Amino acid sequence: MASSASSSASGSSAEDAGARSSSSAIQCFKYSQRATLRSVVGRPDGGLGLAGQRAVVGGWVKSSSVLKAKRFGMASPARMPAAETTNLTCTEVLMSRVPLIRCIAKLITGGAGAIDNISSGKSAVGSALVRINDGSCVPDLQIVVDSSLCPLEQIAAVGACLLVEGEIELVEGRSKQHVVELRVDKVLHIGAADSKYPLSDVRLSSELVRDCPQFAARTITVASTVRVRSELIHATHVFFQTNGFFHVNTPIITTTAAGDRSKMFRVMCLLSKSDDRGITPEVVRTSIEAKKKQIEALKRSESNKEALEAAELDLQRANHLARQLEQGEGNTDFADDFFQRPAYLSPSHTLHLETYACALSSVYTLSPAFQAESLEPHKHLTERWTIDAELAFAELEDAFSCAEDCLKWSCSAVLKNCSDELKFLSTQADNRNEDRMESVLSSQWLRITYNEAINTLLQVTDKSFENKVELGTPLSPEHMSYLVEEHHKRPLIIYQYPKQLKPFYARLMEDEKTVSAFDIVMPKVGIVASGAQKEERMDMLTSRIDELGLPQEPLEWYLDIRRHGTAKHSGFSIDMERLILLVTGLKDIRDVSPFSRTKGNARC
Repeated sequence: MASSASSSASGSSAEDAGARSSSSAIQCFKYSQRATLRSVVGRPDGGLGLAGQRAVVGGWVKSSSVLKAKRFGMASPARMPAAETTNLTCTEVLMSRVPLIRCIAKLITGGAGAIDNISSGKSAVGSALVRINDGSCVPDLQIVVDSSLCPLEQIAAVGACLLVEGEIELVEGRSKQHVVELRVDKVLHIGAADSKYPLSDVRLSSELVRDCPQFAARTITVASTVRVRSELIHATHVFFQTNGFFHVNTPIITTTAAGDRSKMFRVMCLLSKSDDRGITPEVVRTSIEAKKKQIEALKRSESNKEALEAAELDLQRANHLARQLEQGEGNTDFADDFFQRPAYLSPSHTLHLETYACALSSVYTLSPAFQAESLEPHKHLTERWTIDAELAFAELEDAFSCAEDCLKWSCSAVLKNCSDELKFLSTQADNRNEDRMESVLSSQWLRITYNEAINTLLQVTDKSFENKVELGTPLSPEHMSYLVEEHHKRPLIIYQYPKQLKPFYARLMEDEKTVSAFDIVMPKVGIVASGAQKEERMDMLTSRIDELGLPQEPLEWYLDIRRHGTAKHSGFSIDMERLILLVTGLKDIRDVSPFSRTKGNARC
């Protein structure tokens, strides 16, 4: 399946690449009459076959330099090498920052016609070498703009948006090979950027980029990651649609609390009818402490009695809300609330997906899931995206075979269609990641039981684990890392877990101690997918609900599936962000989500 998945998923893109290589015509974007940079410098030949043709291109300025006019004619210093890097060269940086080097450069290039950076802010006469990128590919395109067309300080400002027209020319690059640039003769649009643009530095830290999510996609790293994410999602849809699945939209708001309610975001309007919010006890306690400190400060200042009274009233309301949450929903009257019952942001989509699997047979969804836990922000997101699938008339092995095929199909498509992105990301994170991914896809994934995994760990003598290895306890990340990376050295499918480690809906096995559930564990990132055969027997399911102390009334709709036309069915859930970490080799999960949400961070 993996080999056919690889070839099928990448076939159309390979044909497109071949067409771009052999065609000498500019391919315009259908809906804006411009050429994407992917169709120019993103071609296999780097755009060399387009030399002499005219094109309209747009993008955002990544870096720039200005060639000032000589007193007699124009200077002809060495150009910035086109389409090879998005940053200024060391020489250019030194000239812009060290006056002595700039003076030497002026003497070499003929005095008044020296290369100068526009950091002085003065209006320059000459031409600008500007690198732009429209987000469609990794390479930038260098454009050359004469000062007679527009003020160079506007067009060369990092962060500015340009739409220009001109002719594609061949020039000599840094490696003495020909590359292309666009000599501009028409400036169609300038979206100016001022000196406060936050991403104007040559080198940007991950922390700075995360602090500016509105501009993050303008960096090569984030843009490359987004294109990888897009390809993964596309390949996933192709996989399921090709194999006879139907896409279903599952709800984001649910009234079913199938697990620990303290880890779910509550949606309420009752206590603040002007604002919908997800409220947890932890959030309220934090608010109470902050309000107490504010009141103490106001009392010390004795300057604003109205502000003090308002703060004290807010504290009373917060304490009232805290009491309601601590008492539980049983003592809260939801008759006037929006849904007239407790509601939450959905932490999982498997229960709702089961209802459609028991009607359409094979279904899947791509949806956000929410978890209100204070976990390590670089490893866990509050809002994450999952790919969930459910198959009727299927047992456990059917589910993890489908999950394995889906993962191999999607990863193969990315390796084929996002090779430039992966090559660039490997320079930013893990330069062995591409080889690791090839190994993951070519190796046979090993299937072992939970007990076999524990027994293997218990026999380890040359290594000590921080977390105790014991039957009946969860496998920690370090346990799984050892099994996958050091012992078996391949992806693992671990199944047949103790029932206390998996959800109530996992099918109980004959020993009545273990359930038909599994995890797919990958090197470096841990669990990327989890699944289970669902309990179709009504008596067994209700017994598990009672055993875990879950309220049955909110689950009546779910139990109806077993009352009316039950069937064996199985499913799984793939963590999209962890899958992207696996493919890209990046380390921090916040860097693979366009707008990452963690505790204390919901910036925009």
